[in-house]
Amino acid sequence: MRIFYFLVVAAIASSSSFIVHIISAEWLPSWVATQMQGMSIQPSWSVRYVALITSIEYGLGATVLYMLAREKLIIFGRMKATIIFSVLLMAIHGAFVRQPLMDFLIGNPIHVVVVQNGFKWLVWLLMSLIVIVGYESVNRFKYKANVGV
Repeated sequence: MRIFYFLVVAAIASSSSFIVHIISAEWLPSWVATQMQGMSIQPSWSVRYVALITSIEYGLGATVLYMLAREKLIIFGRMKATIIFSVLLMAIHGAFVRQPLMDFLIGNPIHVVVVQNGFKWLVWLLMSLIVIVGYESVNRFKYKANVGV
């Protein structure tokens, strides 16, 4: 019964973001288009540098989330923990099942869906691998330093 209640909580949480998405999807794109009318945006390296610097937000968030979930994940070993953690990160962003399914349903060919979302999955898989291997290496190094090995 407890699982059912957790599913209800998950459904309510998901529906709240879905409702905001539906409401904003109706007017937001046209509003942005009118606000940007007559303006042109050129990609520049200065914007890319800011994007690079602020991308640490993802790494910090993933690291803190791993620290909170570490005891439950590390028992599976590093590789399985990496896969589980990356799937969790993808699921939080709706990138594991939802986005590929929606991309397919709107008419993208399956090979396009696989390539589009494969790169998104690769990002989360690499981030998970680096966070877990890095965190565990720092812990092992810290342990050896404290023990005097």
